Amino acid sequence: MRAEPQLEVAHRDSASAPGSAGSKVKATGRSKAHNGQVLVIFAGALIALIGIVAVVVDVSWYWANSLRVQRTADAAALAGAVYLPGSTTNAYLYARTEATKNGYTTGSGTTVTPIQDTLNGGTDPRQLDVTVSAPVQTFFMRVFGLTSIQATRSAKAIYVQPVPMGSPQAYYGVGCFDLSATHATCSTAGNSNGASGVPVLPGGTVFTGSQLNSQGFWGSVQTRGGNQSNGDAFSPENNNTSCGSSCGANVNYDPNGYEYSVTFSGSGGAIYVFDPAFCAMGNNAAGIPQGTGDHWLSGTNAVSTYYTVWNTQGTPWTSDDTQVASSGTLFENQQGSDVTNGGPAVGGGVTDCGASAYHDKWWLVGQGVGSTASSLAAGTYLVEVDTTKKTDATINASTNAENMFSIMATGGGTAAVHGSGRMAAYNNLALGTQKFYLAQIDQTAAGKTLEIDLFDPGDVNGGAWLRVLNPDGNVYNPATFDFTADANASSGHTSGSSVTCIQTNGGSTSGLTPPAGCPNATSGGSFFQNSWIKILIPLSTTYGAGGLTPPTESQAGWWKIEYTVGGGSDLTTWEVNVLGNPVHLVVP
Repeated sequence: MRAEPQLEVAHRDSASAPGSAGSKVKATGRSKAHNGQVLVIFAGALIALIGIVAVVVDVSWYWANSLRVQRTADAAALAGAVYLPGSTTNAYLYARTEATKNGYTTGSGTTVTPIQDTLNGGTDPRQLDVTVSAPVQTFFMRVFGLTSIQATRSAKAIYVQPVPMGSPQAYYGVGCFDLSATHATCSTAGNSNGASGVPVLPGGTVFTGSQLNSQGFWGSVQTRGGNQSNGDAFSPENNNTSCGSSCGANVNYDPNGYEYSVTFSGSGGAIYVFDPAFCAMGNNAAGIPQGTGDHWLSGTNAVSTYYTVWNTQGTPWTSDDTQVASSGTLFENQQGSDVTNGGPAVGGGVTDCGASAYHDKWWLVGQGVGSTASSLAAGTYLVEVDTTKKTDATINASTNAENMFSIMATGGGTAAVHGSGRMAAYNNLALGTQKFYLAQIDQTAAGKTLEIDLFDPGDVNGGAWLRVLNPDGNVYNPATFDFTADANASSGHTSGSSVTCIQTNGGSTSGLTPPAGCPNATSGGSFFQNSWIKILIPLSTTYGAGGLTPPTESQAGWWKIEYTVGGGSDLTTWEVNVLGNPVHLVVP
């Protein structure tokens, strides 16, 4: 009887004792539960890890593709900006074409949107804004239902065109047209905006009725066989007058001569040239060249001049220009001098000047040849003036002469004519101070540096001084600048820092007072014969904030050259630039 409780206790002990079969069964169950929890945690961590990898891979892929989209927007903006402000159609077309080259064409979720800044809420018609948006395909994110991410990037580019030079008016290069023996009818001394003697179109009479105001200089081009040292830096093929071709070639020689920009705001425009033919003129009793000042520098060989008008299709300085009109051979191989207006004979008297229908008159470009530059549509045109014939390089190759002219635009709404980045100007100057329009620099140049390059200034009678007048603050003041000259400059005149004046000639100062702040060397002649002068003018970050239109000026931003001379004549080449890449992205 006592054994039964023992068996019962033993039963209970066996069920709970360590190492018993019952204990082992319970321990195995807990282990399995623990292992299951680890598996769940591992699975969750693996999913998270895959998610992180998916994010890293897909985000990296998106980032790499967004860079491609940004570069495409940059390239599209740069490609299209060069067609503004003249042609938004071409600007948009070439922007989209460039985007296509880089793999992005509007469609299937991709958009390429170019728009002119002024049509996009901005203020600069030269700026093109481009937005490119494209889907970027994903890899791992597809697991979460995200098959693509849209990448959208924008770029802005601006095309700073060649600086307008020489004229804010509808005509360019009108100087003092003097045919009198005493130089009494037209005088530029101290008043470069006085009556010039050149008739207003069409067909006015010289010295009577309406006449244009003088701009103080004539447009000019020298023949191919001339010498650079006479003042035209680009048209002559030779270098120095003192030794002719034996001095070597002119490294700046450009057979295309000079280009002048003509713009019309409306249709019905016409382009004229005053005195396009070459006809050598003598000096009057005051020693001032008469007429427009045409003359041989040496010899009396025939002179050829060519005028061509190009329609830029709204996109200046690109390759899509088409010819509108040309002088052809109308002013080719001319040789003569004009003695009909009191000037002395040069080279043996009149040979063909009197017979020229356009000597001392306005000529509609192309008239007498074929297509004329009249009834032109709104837009921008280039007038190319050169003395090198494209099909016959021998013409003018041995001729050393200068032909002077003026360009006029009429009709076509508001019209303007100016030099494009560079120009050659011939001054037939009386004793005194002249002021010439140099270049138009608008407020977008604030904080940048203005670079002015002058070639061979100072070939005049007596002393000569040059100052640059800045219109900032609506008043003209002499600019402070640094300058350097090349090795051809006279010793002691090769550089200057923080100056307001350059003396270009050390001749006699009789009857002449140098401007304030100018040096006054009294000997040495021309200090910059056959020499380039580089003038650098830093523009303040507030340039233009107070206005750029001094009294009597019709347009803002026109800088001037003030030239004080003892008289005579001078051919000088001018170039003006605002330093910096002309086609560049705009950083927000």
